[in-house]
Amino acid sequence: MITELSSSEFYKIKHLTDDCRNIEAKAVASGVNPGRIYVDDADDIKAALIWIQGQSGYQLIGDAQSEAFRRELRLYMETYVRPEWAALQISAIEIGAADDRWEDVIQHMAGSSEINCDVQHVFMLNPMHSIAGSDDPKPAARMKLHADGETRVIRIDEALFKDSRLNHLSFVTDKINSFWTTVDAFLEHGLGCVVVHDEDIVSVCLSAFVEGSTHAVDIETLEGYRKQNYAALAAQAYMEQCNQAGIHPYWDCSPDNTGSIRLAQNIGLSLDFNYLVYWYTISSSVSS
Repeated sequence: MITELSSSEFYKIKHLTDDCRNIEAKAVASGVNPGRIYVDDADDIKAALIWIQGQSGYQLIGDAQSEAFRRELRLYMETYVRPEWAALQISAIEIGAADDRWEDVIQHMAGSSEINCDVQHVFMLNPMHSIAGSDDPKPAARMKLHADGETRVIRIDEALFKDSRLNHLSFVTDKINSFWTTVDAFLEHGLGCVVVHDEDIVSVCLSAFVEGSTHAVDIETLEGYRKQNYAALAAQAYMEQCNQAGIHPYWDCSPDNTGSIRLAQNIGLSLDFNYLVYWYTISSSVSS
């Protein structure tokens, strides 16, 4: 019988997450990042559906032939979870899977809704490259992008949030809160930096998910400051932090995001593996 695990029971799927390469799922299962976990049989867990709050999506792991998931998952989700989708204003469901063996389960979940699928890339550190992607990298904190203004990199720590001179601090806290339960939880487990031009925070690069020494990277530049190399500066500074702390960066992006791919490669990352992302609308998934 399909069951939702309490957070104190998340350890019960470790035998499944050990074989999972997606650290977002591992981060939820280890209790570092927020999420929920549904399993096919609490007494004999063979498959799990993980709600990854920071991605507003799910990940399927374990045995794709699980009979409970192939026959009962849709009814369970419609009965117990669908009301929460409405509260979160979710109109489409996104599900990550290692490969197409999960397609029957996802089709079962979608009902009459059309399923779409795409590939997602994960880039990791290429040991053949320097941490900053060049033979003689400049320290990011000393790089100047504009001669007519001051640009600097600041680590994300408690002092940053107390600096009343800085504008757009809410940009940083909102970004952290989208992945973490609290800012304090991020400060305990993650790392990151912001790029400041004059006194405006213009770009942020931080640990979105953490599993051991592997950190999934999230990066964003405020609109109005994009295409000015601020993201490149933030990414390089973040990579330097990773290097100093012995952290392995994990960069997840879609194949059509050429800018993100180029940036990942420029800081020394290379394609490590692919996985599949399925999605469908929930408007017609109740019937049948």
